[in-house]
Amino acid sequence: MPPTPPANRLPPVSSDRSADSGDLRASRLNELLSRPREQRLREYKYRFGQSLVFGLPVIALQWYGRALGPTDSERWVALLSALLAGWVVYVNLGMLFEGILLLPSERRVTGDLVVAVIAVALYVSSLLSAAHGIVTGRLLWPLLFHACVIVLGAWSAWQWLRRR
Repeated sequence: MPPTPPANRLPPVSSDRSADSGDLRASRLNELLSRPREQRLREYKYRFGQSLVFGLPVIALQWYGRALGPTDSERWVALLSALLAGWVVYVNLGMLFEGILLLPSERRVTGDLVVAVIAVALYVSSLLSAAHGIVTGRLLWPLLFHACVIVLGAWSAWQWLRRR
């Protein structure tokens, strides 16, 4: 008598089933990329609100951060700005991923993609300098977290107001 397979084993996947999952994946992607206008408007409004709430302190730290103390102000400004600007970048990452997903099908670069790539580049370069500043107390180059949140906030506000 042959041994019985364990109960927790899944049946083998047939080629028809994998084709169906590929079709399902493609339909979900198309559904994501063809969202209704109201949903896109709500997304830009949300992105702008988050950029404003978490971006204004980054801008204030850029202007008035030295008032945090004469000895360690660069460390604290770098740390707080990295955390706050990181949230703004995170909230706006949808623009980057959607732009990347649209590249093969539309064969054009969207404004969202350009803005998101610029913002991520500003954030990463500032994060490198901030990490060095947190560890050593000296920044490698000036922080650009404020430019990052200004770019993302302005773009989100413009897209939200333009689509109203």
